[in-house]
Amino acid sequence: MVIIVGCSHPGVDRLTGALLEVSGYERAHLVIGGFHYPSRRTLNRLAEMAEFIAPAHCSGDEAKAYVRKNYPEKFVGVRTGTIIEV
Repeated sequence: MVIIVGCSHPGVDRLTGALLEVSGYERAHLVIGGFHYPSRRTLNRLAEMAEFIAPAHCSGDEAKAYVRKNYPEKFVGVRTGTIIEV
C-alpha cells in the first residue's frame, strides 16, 4: 500500500492508521506527501506503520531531518519532479 497525503492536518499517523485499519494491511509500503509539521511523536508512530517515509511539501525541514537521522533506512528524499519506482 502506498499512501499519498496532502497537508495532513489531522495527523499523518492518524490518517495512516485509519487507512491501514480499513484496508486490512498491517503496514504501508510508503507514505508520501505533506505531513503538516509533525511532532517527533507523530513521526515515531508513522515509522512503526510504514516501510518508507517521504516527507514533502509542508512537512518542514525539521521533520525531514528527524526522519533522515532517526530512520535513515526509511527516509526517501522527495521534491517536485522526483520519480519513485514502487
